[in-house]
Amino acid sequence: MIQRLSGLVLGSVAALALAGCQETTTAARQRVNAPGVPVSVQSITGAPDSVTTRFAGLLGEAAAERSMEIVPGDKPARFRVRGYLTAQPTEDGQTSLAFVWDVYDAGKKRAQRVQGESLGRRGGGDDPWSGLDQTIVAKAASESMDAIASFLVTAPAVEALNPSDKTKGKTAAGAKTAAATGNKKL
Repeated sequence: MIQRLSGLVLGSVAALALAGCQETTTAARQRVNAPGVPVSVQSITGAPDSVTTRFAGLLGEAAAERSMEIVPGDKPARFRVRGYLTAQPTEDGQTSLAFVWDVYDAGKKRAQRVQGESLGRRGGGDDPWSGLDQTIVAKAASESMDAIASFLVTAPAVEALNPSDKTKGKTAAGAKTAAATGNKKL
């Protein structure tokens, strides 16, 4: 019981720390396409495996709809992203699925943080994860990709950052829908 309670306290502290680092919050974003910018999803943490798997699949679909190229973690990528998910009941009886994405550049420096939340009906039980329906998860995945794509289309081109290395950031065209969910180091 003490271990579970300390885990809840540490989780709350971590969530507050993440909230204090807010840089960009999503709010009714317009859908943005970001073709030709290879991105690797390095990890999605915070949710049970079943939710993470479902979210990763929907994230891949949302990326494909935006012409984004999601590449495996071992392939060249212009940006690498790490995601964090949390779910909690709201005062009005709904469930909030919050997401935070840290976008890292090739130099392993955080280039952007995007975050937002998706609200939906609350399921039964005390576990907020059990209250998530497909609509909430799909909305969060879509809003995540809108936020990331918005950053990608405004980020300077790789060639502009390093004109002597024209091969960096060049990959085959086309969006891939596989999203990596392993906890890999950047």
